[in-house]
Amino acid sequence: MTSRPYFQQSAHLLESLSSADIATALVNISKGTYSKVADQRINTLMKHIKIVGGHVMGSSHSRSALRTKIHSLCFYLGLPSLFVTINPADIHSPVPLYFASVDLDLDKILPEALGTSYERVKTIATHPVATAKFFNCLIKTILKSLVLGGVLGPTKAYFGTVENQGRGSLHLHLLIWLNHEFTPTQLKQQIQNEDFRQKLVQYLEDIIKEDLDQFRSNIQSSAPI
Repeated sequence: MTSRPYFQQSAHLLESLSSADIATALVNISKGTYSKVADQRINTLMKHIKIVGGHVMGSSHSRSALRTKIHSLCFYLGLPSLFVTINPADIHSPVPLYFASVDLDLDKILPEALGTSYERVKTIATHPVATAKFFNCLIKTILKSLVLGGVLGPTKAYFGTVENQGRGSLHLHLLIWLNHEFTPTQLKQQIQNEDFRQKLVQYLEDIIKEDLDQFRSNIQSSAPI
């Protein structure tokens, strides 16, 4: 975790730390009173923990590493075009119940076959792997069809992070860079143009839907006879 020329020095610093020193540092960090100049030995230890923690999924250091990657993407591609949050309703979907080995025919789902709300919540809570599998399957499908499939238009890149809510369900925060050359300043200038505003509204109305009625009618009208 340290370069060869400084290995011995770092090892001696870490060996000189006592459990009381570490306990004091942890208390100060939790209170927000820790200073990097307080103890050089603690500084060295914190650097090592950050390096190791960056590879531990879900740790604060791993989230810090993700933020660094996002900053790098923003530096390279500019500010993202869209910020999307995907929060699947796992307790209202038959798919996680199916993954949890509930006897369901996904091709013939009837409301009464799903059970009561309490039964669904109990099943989801006792089968976290099935819920995670449902989330992974759904997110991959959304990314494939929505982002890579071209529904939003050509995209240059996307970056997503997964978080869990208080009840343990998963959701995704997603940044999307659309493939256009407008900077924020240029967009601010272009939005003053009436023709540009109309095209922007048309684009947003095309990609944002609140129901499937119009979508189904378009599919039916375009289906071969």
